[in-house]
Amino acid sequence: MVKLLLILLSALLMAPNFIDVNINKKNEYNHKEEFSPQLDYIKSLDQLEQHTDSIATAQHIGQSSADYFILLETIIAERFYHGFSHYRLKHNWIAAVSERLIGYGLACKVNPEDILQSKAGACSQQAAVMMAIAKRKHVDYRSVGFPHHYAMEVNVNGCWYFLDPNMEPLISKEQRMEESWHGRSDELKQFYDADQHGNMDYAFGTGLQPNYGSVNANPAPRLKIFHSITWLLSRTIWCLPLMLAFAKRRRTSPSAKPAYYAEQNLFPLLPA
Repeated sequence: MVKLLLILLSALLMAPNFIDVNINKKNEYNHKEEFSPQLDYIKSLDQLEQHTDSIATAQHIGQSSADYFILLETIIAERFYHGFSHYRLKHNWIAAVSERLIGYGLACKVNPEDILQSKAGACSQQAAVMMAIAKRKHVDYRSVGFPHHYAMEVNVNGCWYFLDPNMEPLISKEQRMEESWHGRSDELKQFYDADQHGNMDYAFGTGLQPNYGSVNANPAPRLKIFHSITWLLSRTIWCLPLMLAFAKRRRTSPSAKPAYYAEQNLFPLLPA
């Protein structure tokens, strides 16, 4: 009976790896922000970089320039619509179930390659994809955090340029420079469409300065570790009850020992 229960438990732990379902909240396209389904073919950083490089080359834009990353911002804004991208059961069912039960964004993707498998991307996820390209181009970057929003900056020729593919501000190259908006979130609000994004004070706060991340830091490193561990467990944890079910211990009957040792000439002969 115990053996059967362990086999059933093993099957139960294996099954989610074959279920292609998102059990967490899914956002739909609002038909207001920029989004181009034609760019859905971009499923990797290599493809994103090649697509951006080809346009930059045609427009004579340097690949380490501020103009390059403004172009990249536009492409990412069209590649994603707003909404958190989660791991589905078949990709990492332990992370997916953990978020469903506990929350805290435990199933939200932080690996740029995984984010690019989805049409939706939240502000932090779209920024993470941009950071990955900046890293490839050997351009310094950092996160820019607000009370309920997340953007990024790149450093070109000693100047930090503000970039936000998710909320798509109408902002010029010069206005992006940190010395133009003086590191004050209130001065950024004028570049956003309040009708599309709602309460700007909620997103950016009032009278606040943003929280800058460390230069060239990997986004959400602890969540990446959590995803790595839960991905491995999702793929292998079903083996544990299966191994327990079929584990056998060799037991030797005490009455058989004398005959066994006698046959091997290891048991001392009794006197006649």
